[in-house]
Amino acid sequence: MAESLAMGRLAWPDETSTSRLIARLAALGRDKLKEDPELAYRARLAKVTALAGKHPSKLGPYYLDDLRQEWDR
Repeated sequence: MAESLAMGRLAWPDETSTSRLIARLAALGRDKLKEDPELAYRARLAKVTALAGKHPSKLGPYYLDDLRQEWDR
């Protein structure tokens, strides 16, 4: 952590607040992580998994079969 703060002070010499410096370093790390395609995929997968089953279909289990039968008319 000390090395990160030292590098942050070099990058942003006008930043005098250690807490703001830590916030800037954290934001920079977050932005770097967002660039990782594997991490982005895992984040999307986690969101989809969290939503799965929370909004059950109101259309019923045979919705697609009923829809397909309409095509033949």
